[in-house]
Amino acid sequence: MDKIIMGTTPTIKYTFKSIAPTDITIAYLTITYGENEIERDITTATVSSTGISWTLTQEETLGITDNAVVIRLNWKTADGTRGASSRTVVMIETNELDEVI
Repeated sequence: MDKIIMGTTPTIKYTFKSIAPTDITIAYLTITYGENEIERDITTATVSSTGISWTLTQEETLGITDNAVVIRLNWKTADGTRGASSRTVVMIETNELDEVI
């Protein structure tokens, strides 16, 4: 993902090559901007055979007050293996219609 447009409902997806996403029992998506944070756990995710994805709300993207966010995924599998993604910096683009529709 190269950018998030404020007021939209983007989907953030992580795909896996060496583990099966269905083996993941705990997962936390963290989106950090300034001193603020959006955190989602696996109960709000869609899990498929190839990945895990979260869809942000219009309210969440409208609430981002910085020009960029840092996104990271932490997870743990049923056998106790813990992993984390690299930090991803995503730019935030303003939207002329900056309200929930």
